[in-house]
Amino acid sequence: MPLSPGDPESIGGYTLVDRLGSGGMGVVYLGRSESGRQVAVKLVHPAFALDEEFRTRFRQEVAAARRVSGAFTAPVVDADPDAPQPWMATLYVPGRTLADIVAQDGPLRGRALRVLALGLVEALRDIHRVGMVHRDLKPSNVLMAEDGPRVIDFGISYAVDNEALTMTGRLIGTPPFMSPEQFAAPREVTGASDVFSLGSLLVYAATGSRPFDGSSPYLTGYQVMYEPPALDGVAEPLRSIAERCLDKDPAARPGLGELHELLRALPDTDAPAAPAVPVPPEPPVTPGPSGSAVPRRLRRRVLVGLVAALAVTGLGIAAVRAGSDTESASPSPVGPPPTDSAPAASVTLPPKHVPWDYQIGGAYPPAPGVRVVSRSYEDAPAPGLYNICNINAYQAESDEEHDWDADLLLRDADGKVVRDTDWNEAVLDIRTAAKRERIADRLDTWIDACAAKGFRAVEPDNYDSFTRFPSFLKAAQAEALMKLLTAHAHAKGLAVAQKNTAELVSDRASVGLDFALVEECAEYDECGTFADAFDGDVLVVEYTKKGLATACAAWSGTLSVVRRDEEVVPEGAAGFLRETC
Repeated sequence: MPLSPGDPESIGGYTLVDRLGSGGMGVVYLGRSESGRQVAVKLVHPAFALDEEFRTRFRQEVAAARRVSGAFTAPVVDADPDAPQPWMATLYVPGRTLADIVAQDGPLRGRALRVLALGLVEALRDIHRVGMVHRDLKPSNVLMAEDGPRVIDFGISYAVDNEALTMTGRLIGTPPFMSPEQFAAPREVTGASDVFSLGSLLVYAATGSRPFDGSSPYLTGYQVMYEPPALDGVAEPLRSIAERCLDKDPAARPGLGELHELLRALPDTDAPAAPAVPVPPEPPVTPGPSGSAVPRRLRRRVLVGLVAALAVTGLGIAAVRAGSDTESASPSPVGPPPTDSAPAASVTLPPKHVPWDYQIGGAYPPAPGVRVVSRSYEDAPAPGLYNICNINAYQAESDEEHDWDADLLLRDADGKVVRDTDWNEAVLDIRTAAKRERIADRLDTWIDACAAKGFRAVEPDNYDSFTRFPSFLKAAQAEALMKLLTAHAHAKGLAVAQKNTAELVSDRASVGLDFALVEECAEYDECGTFADAFDGDVLVVEYTKKGLATACAAWSGTLSVVRRDEEVVPEGAAGFLRETC
């Protein structure tokens, strides 16, 4: 894609000619040296350049990549981790990522799958040979060149002889492709962890499905640690090989030498796959204590971590990356949005990339230049602006709980109301179609009020409640209620915002969601996921100084960004804060 306004013309003596990709941590450019050699230049966002812990991690990536050489890795040709904005240049490898190929062309078959598998084993052999563990082997970190795959991005690789390189208090990785020991003992991972990730990656490459794929990152992590992999559709001999790679016990997994021999047995032709062996139903997740929940971050305070495993193991895991596998700064062409993702014809979307304000905690006069504002359905819209109407669609606020029929409040096995204790809100019971219809009937009256007041869009809040109460609620139930709300809102001429919930962004068109309103997507590296899904029609609200700095550095040129205080109080109230880029 072409360079954007504000992009540098050169980095470290390399002339920049194109953008290859971007993510929450940085941007990757196509560069050219004076001799004409093409390189991929990764430039860290300015906000992270001020974070010494991140800078240490980047130095580690450079050092790790320089130690690794081989036919199936991309060698480092230049770097300056101590520059005001750290950067690293690797040999440019033309080709799409494995994630892009599977998403756009479908699973690999025959020779293509065999070449991928054997090439990745050789790449891991080269990585492990110098005492490194990659720790983030996933489809977006594999480039598919004409002569075989290339493993890229050593950003969280781990030197097995240096524990200090593990980032303090954090667990970093991509849950569907992490090993059980990355959750349980991240400082103790060995090369066997990469073998587990390779098993998951090969299943994905062969079927287009992930062997561990919960409705949220922490449910996926629970599956990785405690449940058998879903291998439906994986033909022999890959199925048996994957089963061994995905053994929960690292010692039981094959070594790379043995694995190489096993993978040589993969077919070298595009013969039809063997019939899939039925997969038994997934065992249910054991409910936690009454009303227990994953705390949400600010309006949702989602702890992006392994809740079910924490309950069993008592581990103090601070965070697990929740971004989808496509949120990588690795070189990857970005395609157009799906053709079925257009909003309802009768609604108007908010203007893109404009000043905006988030006033759901109380209305006040917008600052000069503001063009979009979100307010509670109880308030009046701001004259002359694009107004979004916030309604609490999946939980009952404490002062409105008794307005709901008692049977529409979610209850545990003892009959006690399940609550979001962060906000003292009762959770609505959306588990049956009949109850969803009754809940929607009440919410529709709020949507009607929004339309009557002159709002242009509605923001159904707490769409992600199912991620905080996985013992009770499921993603499909949340989507079913949202479909009822979007149909009614569109009939009233209102656009509908997807509030947070990156887990369901791929379903946004079928659910009827028109644009995104996202809390802390820069803080949690989710902005790219929403920007891609909604073609840049994304309103971002951050609540921390670091989150705003990251959002401004990475997304101020394309998305609408504002920082608010955590309670989103009106101007003049104690604690009020509003900042922009």
